[in-house]
Order: sequence, then C-alpha cells, then structure tokens
Amino acid sequence: MGKVKKLSRRQYYKIYSIVPRMTIDLIIFYKGGLVLSKRDIPPCKGMWHLPGGTVLFGETLFEAAKRIAKEEVGITINPLGIAGIKEYSRKTAFGQVVAIVFVAKGIRGKLHGNEYAKEVSIFTKLPMKMIKEQKDMLISLGIVDANGVLKIRSDEELDQLMRNLITSRDKLWKASS
Repeated sequence: MGKVKKLSRRQYYKIYSIVPRMTIDLIIFYKGGLVLSKRDIPPCKGMWHLPGGTVLFGETLFEAAKRIAKEEVGITINPLGIAGIKEYSRKTAFGQVVAIVFVAKGIRGKLHGNEYAKEVSIFTKLPMKMIKEQKDMLISLGIVDANGVLKIRSDEELDQLMRNLITSRDKLWKASS
C-alpha cells in the first residue's frame, strides 16, 4: 500500500457534507463471537455497532478493511470477502454513506477501542442497544437469528456463509496499475 493520508476534521466535514462517502463495515468473527464497539460520538452515541471507517484515497478495499480493524478494535484480520453494500440513513451516519460490508476473521491482537468508540467487546448475542440498521442486516445475512443470537459458531459454518457472499478477494476486479 502506498502512503495514504487522512483528511483533517475540517476537510472531512466540508467534503462529506456535499459528496457521498465510501466506507467499510466489518463483520468480524473472533474468539467465538462478533466484535462490536460502542459509539462515543454522534450519531448513535451510546449504541453498539460494527467496526467501520472511511476508505482513504489510494487504499484498496482489502487494505482499508485491515487498517480499519487495527485502528477501530486493535486486531489483525483476514478479510474473507464482501457480504454486500449498505446505504445508511442520515439518522445513523453523517452525510450520505455507502458501506462495503466485509466478513472477516480475527487473527490476533488484544481488543481495544479508540477515541470514537472506547468500549469493544465480543458478542454471541447482540446487545439491546445496537444500531437497528446493522442488526437487521446481520439477521438478513443469516449471521444472527431474529433474537440476535449468533448462528455461525464454527469455521465450517463460516465457510458456508462465505460461499454465499458477493465476492472474495480472488473475484474482486481491480484497476490495472
């Protein structure tokens, strides 16, 4: 990956108040559960959510997924593939947000949050205070049941899920260098 640069907070709000923002959402399976973080900033302050963040100029999607996992929850991941694309309502995101939703497997690391979401945990049942759009997405993907209980508990079940995804790394079309 070449050198990528984050926007200043001022640039971020100025740009993304007038153009859509491409982000990555991460469905991370780690140590028998799903990794979620609790938002410390609006919108949805105090709600649990999937780790995620903005794709930086110059990053590939898979590079962005790995960087975001490290920055947001402190772990190294193996991005397995893309589960779908999620367009967020303005109630749950700043501006117009389109997220590429990855399924990933946590490889190693100690969970920790950041300034935007200090609390991070592993769940086998989704918490009550979770962003509804994300909970509904996890249900529709068959990752949790209607009660929010994790349905995928083994590598075999995760492999089965992966066979139904939009694409994996080897099927992702890339721009030529």
